[in-house]
Amino acid sequence: MFKIIPIAAIAAGFANTNASSTFYVCATPQNADLDQSGFEALSWVEVGAVGQVGETGENTNILSYDTWNTDVIQKGKGMTNAGDPTLETARIADDAGQVIMRAAGATNFNYAFKIVGNDKPNDDPASRSTTRYNRGLVTGPTEPNGRNEDFDLEVYTLGLQQRQIKVAPVDGTV
Repeated sequence: MFKIIPIAAIAAGFANTNASSTFYVCATPQNADLDQSGFEALSWVEVGAVGQVGETGENTNILSYDTWNTDVIQKGKGMTNAGDPTLETARIADDAGQVIMRAAGATNFNYAFKIVGNDKPNDDPASRSTTRYNRGLVTGPTEPNGRNEDFDLEVYTLGLQQRQIKVAPVDGTV
């Protein structure tokens, strides 16, 4: 006997892709650490035509020290890097978010960033996708140029300055 399972239940068991995710920047520099409510209070501008966002999260150095009297190296945690992801965009001269990124790249200020995933649990207006908040410096853009069939790209490096805040998706029907 076969059991009928709704498509939504099947889809809920799979990992999500980055398709339909969005990247935002706040035009006002943020030179101090922010908590979740501080990030949520900011005004955000979507950066258009994002093709790729590099790795975010924490990377902690592992230190090691060997001594004459041991045969196994001693290890400990060192400094943590909040990340240095790249942001790749297909250049749109008048895209408001890209204009902000170009201006931010010319400063030595920290800016706030928000990545919103595509894992919203349902269509209820109170539902929300996973959101990642970051804050840091912007360098660039570099322009990879390329061949005749390549897109006109701009690539920024984000020097993140505080630990990422990750907010889980919210099911608005609860």
